[in-house]
Amino acid sequence: MSFGGYLKEAIHAARFPTPTHFARTVGMDPSVVLRWLSGEQRPTIRSIERIAPVLGKSINDLVLAAYPDRLAGPASQPASPTHPLVHELARMLADDSPIPAADRRALETVLDRMIDPYRKVLRRRRSA
Repeated sequence: MSFGGYLKEAIHAARFPTPTHFARTVGMDPSVVLRWLSGEQRPTIRSIERIAPVLGKSINDLVLAAYPDRLAGPASQPASPTHPLVHELARMLADDSPIPAADRRALETVLDRMIDPYRKVLRRRRSA
């Protein structure tokens, strides 16, 4: 898959309505992101460092997607896909989220209480 295709899927998975919304969220000119999507240009490492956390991807994953021709070495196992809600919640709960701090804390408390019963089950499953 091309980097443009990879990025398009990542933007969609992170629940951005359009590439332009994504570009504005990361503080980039939308034309730059559109050039990446079209394959006309590849992102710099500095740009990758900037967009990776917003997409919920590792810097390494984005570098591998953008520069497969320049990286030699053993093929790594692809990470299991993360649920899109993970990325959305990460953006909602981030310090720079537009959601008021009191609402973020309330959301965090509710989510923490909801998932607490499952933590013990998941710990047991991993150690088995």
